[in-house]
Amino acid sequence: QVTLGKTSALREIVILKNICFLAADMVYYIYKRGARMYPDYYVISPAGDRIPVTMREAQKDDYEQTTYGWQSNWNSAYIQQPQLKKYAMETTETHELLGLCAFHDMPESVLLFVTYMESEPGSNPNMTNCRAYSGIGAVMLAFAIQLSIDNGYGGAIALKAKTSELREHYIQCYGAIPFSHYDPFLLLIDGEAAQNLFVKYLKEG
Repeated sequence: QVTLGKTSALREIVILKNICFLAADMVYYIYKRGARMYPDYYVISPAGDRIPVTMREAQKDDYEQTTYGWQSNWNSAYIQQPQLKKYAMETTETHELLGLCAFHDMPESVLLFVTYMESEPGSNPNMTNCRAYSGIGAVMLAFAIQLSIDNGYGGAIALKAKTSELREHYIQCYGAIPFSHYDPFLLLIDGEAAQNLFVKYLKEG
């Protein structure tokens, strides 16, 4: 990665395998394709339609919605630690809250740590067998990769799987790799795996 110190609008060049991303205020230039692209996140409805979603900073009203019915209370002291940056996902058109995520910026490790992610109850596979939307977790991971690129970490993110099933899901679906001899549930998504997930949500414009 190369910092462009003389051009304030263009912050970082990030090389993921053979594709070069230049991040500039939510615009990603992919030189191999000669394309100027933007994040265009979406989830999938039961009918298979793509539903546009927006990622934004979480607010107090979002946390209040988790008091009843959600798997976790986002007003808890653990989640509200000041070092955790919280974000909300909502449908772009109706502003329906679909999920929340908390990230820990770790410049000393040159990565972003995904501390916690949760889908709303109607789309949470731990709470229902008939989800209102799918793909919420994938979007939140792709957004974490976006923030990692913006922070100059090359798209590297890490997370800790809660269960063996989730561990295998992250490995099989997102190319995550274990990186700790002491904790097999600690996983890294970096390089080509991060590239493949992030590019899935980029739209040329």
